[in-house]
Amino acid sequence: MLRWETAPHRGWDVTARLALATTEVHLASWPAAPDNWPQLVRPTLYEVTGLCRALLVATAALDLANHLADR
Repeated sequence: MLRWETAPHRGWDVTARLALATTEVHLASWPAAPDNWPQLVRPTLYEVTGLCRALLVATAALDLANHLADR
């Protein structure tokens, strides 16, 4: 989840969070980010997307290992 709102003095207060099945994880905050804040945030979101893909692969591998162990 990405949230942005106008900062008190100037710029934007931007927060990135990752919603998991049982909890929500705070990833990063950019207080009073300038108007070009999407360029600041993009690398972090790219890393999180990669993390999510890695978790999907690891979960699938664990499921397969459990399935094979049950046989």
